[in-house]
Amino acid sequence: MFRCLVRSVVLMMMLIAPVIQAQVPGAVQQTAAPLEEASDDPLGRSTPRGTVLGFLKATSRGDYDLAVSYLDTKQHGELARELARQLQVILDRKTSIELNKLSVRPSGDLADPQNPNRDLAGVASTPSGNVAIWLDRVQRGDAPPIWLFSEETLKFVPKVYEDIDNSLEIEQHFPTWLKARPFLSVAIWRLAVILVSIPLIFLLGSLLVRLLKPILVISAKRILGDAGIDMSQGLAMPLRLILFGFLFTIFGNYSYRVLGRNFWHNLGTVLLVFGVTWLSMKMAGIANDFVLARLKRIQSSDQIALAKLLGRLSQIGILIVGILAVLYLAGVNLAAALTGLGIGGLAVAFAAQKTLENLFGGIMIISDRPVRIGDVCKIGDVTGTVVDIGLRSTRIRTQERTIVTIPNGQLATMNLENYTFRDKFWFHPTVALRRETTGEQMRTVLEKIREILDKHANVESQTARVRFIGIGNASQDVEIFAYVLAPNYGKFLGIQEDLLLQILDVVESSGTSLALPTQITHLVRESDADARRPKEKATAAGEH
Repeated sequence: MFRCLVRSVVLMMMLIAPVIQAQVPGAVQQTAAPLEEASDDPLGRSTPRGTVLGFLKATSRGDYDLAVSYLDTKQHGELARELARQLQVILDRKTSIELNKLSVRPSGDLADPQNPNRDLAGVASTPSGNVAIWLDRVQRGDAPPIWLFSEETLKFVPKVYEDIDNSLEIEQHFPTWLKARPFLSVAIWRLAVILVSIPLIFLLGSLLVRLLKPILVISAKRILGDAGIDMSQGLAMPLRLILFGFLFTIFGNYSYRVLGRNFWHNLGTVLLVFGVTWLSMKMAGIANDFVLARLKRIQSSDQIALAKLLGRLSQIGILIVGILAVLYLAGVNLAAALTGLGIGGLAVAFAAQKTLENLFGGIMIISDRPVRIGDVCKIGDVTGTVVDIGLRSTRIRTQERTIVTIPNGQLATMNLENYTFRDKFWFHPTVALRRETTGEQMRTVLEKIREILDKHANVESQTARVRFIGIGNASQDVEIFAYVLAPNYGKFLGIQEDLLLQILDVVESSGTSLALPTQITHLVRESDADARRPKEKATAAGEH
C-alpha cells in the first residue's frame, strides 16, 4: 500500500511540474513571450509574477542585496537591505498571495483601466487593518520597463512590520546549528519538519480511508446489492488521493514561507483534482455497470449499446474536465488553449479521418439502432449474431462460432438485413404433383391445404392462399403462400415442419403423389429403321 502511495505522490509531483516551473523567473519569461514581447530583464522583473517570485527566492537565500533590486526605493546600503527583510517577513507571515494568479504578461492583468501600470500582489493582514501590496511598472532611463514593489507600499512596511508579533516564530525554537546551516538553500529545520510531516500525512490519510471503507461498502451493498461490494473496492485509492489533497492543502496553510504555502497548496489542489476526477470516473463506471446489469435482466438489448456509449462518453468527459482544471491551476490560458485545440483538432481530423468515420458511424448505429446486441442479421456476406457495438467497430458471432469485426464506418454504408426485426415468417413452398394427377384429385388437394392453413393457430389466414399455378412437362405445380406467426426462427421451423407433414398427408390421401424428376428415352431397333427408309423415299417421290 505504501508503495502505491509513493507512486501516486511521485506521479502528482510530475504532473504539477508545470506549476512549479512557472514559479521560476526564467520560466515566467518563456510563458510570457508568446503573449507579448517581453523585456529582457535578467532578474525576471518583466512581469508581476516574475518580480514577486524573484524577490521571494532572493530573500529565502538571504541575498538581500539582490532583493533590493525588486524594490522601488531610493534607500541604499543597510537601510535598503533591512527594508527588504521587513517586507519578506510581512509577505511570509501576514500576506495572502496566490502566485498562480499573478499576471505573466509584461503589461500586467489590466484589471484597472484607470491605472494600467499597477498590479495587486496581495493583501497583508495587520491588527490595524488590511494593507495592499502593490507592484508598479516603472522605467529607468532607456531600459525597458520593469515591475517593482511600489514606493507607496514600501512606505508602510516599517509600520506593518512593527505590528507583527514575532514572538510566535517557529524558527526561534530550534537550535542555532539547525538554522545556520542550510542544505540545498533550505534550512535544515525546515527539511526536518517536511520529512516528519509527510509520513504523518500518509498515516493520517490511511487511517481515514480505513474508517470510511466500511461505510462505503455498506452504502454500496445497500444500493447495488452484493455486486456493489466488489465495485466499491476500487474507490479506496481515489478516496485516499482526495484525503491526501485535503491534508496537503491544510498543511500548506501553516507553512513558514509564501513559496512553501503556494507549493503545498498547489500540490494539494492537484491531488484533489485528480482524486475527484478518478473517483468520478470510477463512480460513472459503477453506475454504468449497474444500468447494464439491469438492462440485461429485463432483456432490453436495444438500450444496452446506448448505455455503453453514454458510459464511455461520460468517463471521457470527466477526464477532459479534470485535465482542463489542472491546466487552469497551472496558469494556462484556457481560452488560448481551447483555440489551439480547435486548430489542432482540424489537423487531427484530417489525419484520423477513418477513426472519426468509425466513431460517428458507431454513434449513428447506436442512436438509429438498425441492429442491436443479440440481433441475428446479415451484413454483406456475413450472417450471425451481434455481440458488441463499440465506438470503433461492431462484432458479430457467425454460425461457425467465429467473431467477425466490421468497422462502423463500413457498416454504415453496407446493406444490412436484420432477421430479428421480422414480425412473421414467410411460408412459401411449391408442391409438384404427378403429371397424371386428375382434376378431381387436384381440387381435393387445393381444398384440404386451404383448410389446413385456415385452421392452424400460427398461420395468418387473412393473407394465406393456395393456387394451382401451372402444368409442366413432368408435374402439376401448386403454390402455397402464407405467413407464420412465430416469435423466433427456431419456433418457425417447428411450425413449418408440422405444415409440410400435413400437406404430405393430404397429397397421399387424395390418391396422387409428388412428381419425381423423370427422363423418357425411346429405343428403336436398327432393322426397323432401315425398313422404313425406302417407304419414306417412295412417298417423297410420289409427292413430287
